[in-house]
Parts: sequence; structure tokens; C-alpha cells
Amino acid sequence: MRHTQLFVMTAILALAATAARADDGLQMADLVPAQAVGLVEIEDAAGLRQDLLESPFWNALQKTEAARQWNASQRYAESQQRLEEFLGRLEMKKEEALRTYLGGKCALVLLPSGDPKKPYGVFLTEATNSNAERLIKAVGGLEVDRHHDVAIWEVQKEKHVDRMAFAGGVLMLTRPRADELQQVIDVAVGSGAALGNEGHFAKAVDGLPGGWRVRAYAAKTPPRKSPGAVALYPQGDDRVHAEWRIVSGAGEVGPNRPVPLHGPACLPDSAVAAVATCFHPEAIWEKVQAKLADRADGEERIRKAKMFVRGWFPGHPMEGILAGFGPEAAGALVKGEDGGAPGLVGMARLTATGRPVAHAFKDGLAAKAMIFGALGRKGEKPVVINVREETHGNASMVIIEAPEVLTKILGDWANDIGLTVAVADDWLIVGTTPSGVKRTIDTAAGNGASLADAMKAAGERVPTEPVTRWGVLRPAEGADIVLSWAEKLLGRQRVEQAERLTNVAELMDLVKRVLWQRTDEPEVIHGTADMQAVE
Repeated sequence: MRHTQLFVMTAILALAATAARADDGLQMADLVPAQAVGLVEIEDAAGLRQDLLESPFWNALQKTEAARQWNASQRYAESQQRLEEFLGRLEMKKEEALRTYLGGKCALVLLPSGDPKKPYGVFLTEATNSNAERLIKAVGGLEVDRHHDVAIWEVQKEKHVDRMAFAGGVLMLTRPRADELQQVIDVAVGSGAALGNEGHFAKAVDGLPGGWRVRAYAAKTPPRKSPGAVALYPQGDDRVHAEWRIVSGAGEVGPNRPVPLHGPACLPDSAVAAVATCFHPEAIWEKVQAKLADRADGEERIRKAKMFVRGWFPGHPMEGILAGFGPEAAGALVKGEDGGAPGLVGMARLTATGRPVAHAFKDGLAAKAMIFGALGRKGEKPVVINVREETHGNASMVIIEAPEVLTKILGDWANDIGLTVAVADDWLIVGTTPSGVKRTIDTAAGNGASLADAMKAAGERVPTEPVTRWGVLRPAEGADIVLSWAEKLLGRQRVEQAERLTNVAELMDLVKRVLWQRTDEPEVIHGTADMQAVE
């Protein structure tokens, strides 16, 4: 149920409709302490909620079993009763209260606590003094302290205490663990430095387009542990666009150097999840060596790592192996053919010198499988491994199968599954099903509809400029795969129980696709994402 609630909360923030540009009035960042580790800002949360309630996404969500169970639950009934009692004390209708207290700007401020996983939180929402006093009175707040002559009110709950204050045109609310409320009051009355005046904050958010409805900032964002920000731009009532930036000083692009990606045009349109990425083996190996060299036994570790890599490419030196691949790789989860088993497919692009290296990998893997198979036949419970060679188009293939072992687990899918390695014109292709690899070979040769074709037909953009990574998820098309795999591995009865608890398939059916891309530059990492919900 926790995952369901997280999904719904994400949707509330993301799948709302019409975008409205932030005005030049109250800026939440100007009320946030400079030492804040995070800030989430929302423009007109009440309007976002209303847009969501009127969207096809929400209508479809209400028809899921998870929503029906929640709406019929005792906890939901109790929450509605508490809400009605609160609105009665507030002397407002529900929609009026939402417009009054969430119709402007609001924010969640995260302050350092000493534990990066548990920062202090303070919620801010735009309000007038009279409306703030009205809400404090409705919740039974008692004045317990003053800070810079600003009253601090305390609300005693059954299991915790809330504290509230009003200053700088915002109502503040926190569940205090330290002096986080006082830190925000300091800035609101002009006695503390504001995040909005910090250069690192401006550098992160200024590169994001205006018109956002939700914007989040973090002081330490991976992978560079530097300031970053993301903004959401709802488009219509079934789609949301996001843009993000991570900034730092001059950084090493190295292994993440952008390149034009051919993978989307080579993966088949049956892919329900896929990623294409730059792949610079020599730069990756340099980074690995540098990291190992810092250890006391670094030289020995580097020697063993080289030996391990060379073992997969018999007869080729380390330099030749690294030079044989790049600058791109791709992978996908593809649907099965005619109801067969779905499969995973991975691809590494070959350089001009890469084909002999790829063939060495293919042939070496076949030899290892044959040796393992010969040894496996001698035990009390022999393991039968079949190794065979095929050609498909211009590609040579090795297929390694163990149907007798897999039948006990996967039933009739066992006949569809086999570790398959193929060397095509420009790619080394590895997959878990021969059919998936063959279809990928065809697509890469221009003899089948590609994932890029499918995305363009759906009105999505596939990048032609150099990027670091590009990916797509098609949850609605992958729902059956998730349930089918679970059924094979867990048994139908347990899957039905899990389905009733999590309703994975129903939730996946609500999202048609999610596309994202990332581009690394020396001083900034930036990217976009687009989510298309049910229409």
C-alpha cells in the first residue's frame, strides 16, 4: 500500500493540468535559510489538485482495486470525519479552505539535522495574517514562545506536537525536533541569510524555463554531490514535462561524454523498457584503474582485473579489447513472440577493430558452456546444456540452452529461453531469448520497425543531437510481462494474492510511457523527462 500511496502522491504533483508561470511576488526561496539542504515549491497546489481531479488519469485511478479498497476502508472514513470536524471549526467549506490556504505559493523546506537521511522539515504556505490566525485557532493552537517577537503556537496531537508561526506573509508548520522553525523565522524577519540570495541556488534554478508548477532544489545531488534542481510543467490533463540541472565547477565528463545514439533505431518496437547510453570503455577503464590505484594492494587488484577481462576475450590484449567497443551501448526488455517468453537484450557498438574481439567473446562463451555442460552431466542430477550455432541475416550466433532445468521453474517458457550471443555488422548483441536477439538483428539491419519509429509515431521526440543517455518506459505495455513473470516464478495463487495487495498491473496501465534523456557537460548535467498518462 505504501508504494500505491507514493505513486498517487507523485501523480498529484506531476499529472495536473494547465501550467501557470510563477509571478514576481512572494518568492519562497527568499524565506528559506541559506543552509537548507532542499526546497520543494508548488504554485497553486489547490489548482493542481482540481486539475488532477478533472483529469482522465484520476478517473482511471478511481477505478483501480487499490482505490476502491481505500475508499471503502475504515481509515478513509475516519480521515473524512476528522476533515469535516476541522472544517467545521474553521467555518469554511472544503474548496474554500483549499483555495485560502493552498491557492497561493507553498513550499517544503529541508534543513540539515546531522543525519542526511532525516533532515528537519518546515512547511510554508502563503496566507494573510487573519487567515493564519483563523487556522491556528481552529486547530487549537496555544502560544508557547516568541522569537523575534513572532508568536510560536503549539498544537498537541495524540502522538506528537506541531508548532506553527506566521511571518513574512507565510504560515509555517513543523513537527519540531530542534530549532528549525526559529531558523525560518530568522530569515522571514530579515535576521538570517536567505537561500534565494545564494549563488549556488541561482545557478541551479536559473537555467530552468519559467512556467513551472512544481520545482525542487537539492544542495547535494548525485553524481557530483553538487546543487541541482528539477521543475515540472504539466501539459494538458494527461501529460507532464520535466527539466532538470545539476551544476558544479569544472567536472570530468570522461566516461559520460555525449554521443549521437543509434540504439533507439536498432532496438525493436516490441521493447517495453529501454536505455541507450554512451559507452567509452577506455575512459571507464582509466577511472577504474585510478580508483584501484588508491588502495594499498592496488597494483595487484589491477593485474587481476586485467586477467579477468582478458579471460572473456581469449587471444586479445587489454588494449585491443577496450578499443573494440564504443562509443555506445543499449539494452531493452522486449515482448515475447506469439505469447512466448519476454527477453532482455543488450547491445554494444563495435569499432572498426571490434568484430574479431566480439567473435572471441562469442566463441569463448560457447566453449565455457560446453565444458560446464560436460561436467554437469556427470553428477547425480545431471544438468543438460545444449550449445548450438546459427546464422541470422549477416549475423553469426551462439545459443546456449538448458530447457530441462528451466522447465521446472518457467514451464513452457523454458523452450523460448536461451542465452544468445550474436555478432552483427555493427553490434555485439547478447540476449536471453533467441527470438529477441533475432528481432534486434533484423531491426539493426533496417528490416523491422524500431523503438525510435514507435516513439515518433506516438508524437515523442527521439534525440538526434549528442546525449549521454536516453531511455523509455512503457508501463501499460509491460504490465502483462510483470504479472506473467511473477506467475511463473511464484505460482498463480501467490500472484493473485500479490495482485490484490499491490495492484501492480492496474497502476502500470495508467501510464503509457515515460521518456528521459541526460547530457553531461563539464559544468552542468542537464536533462528532460516526459510522462504520458492515460488519455
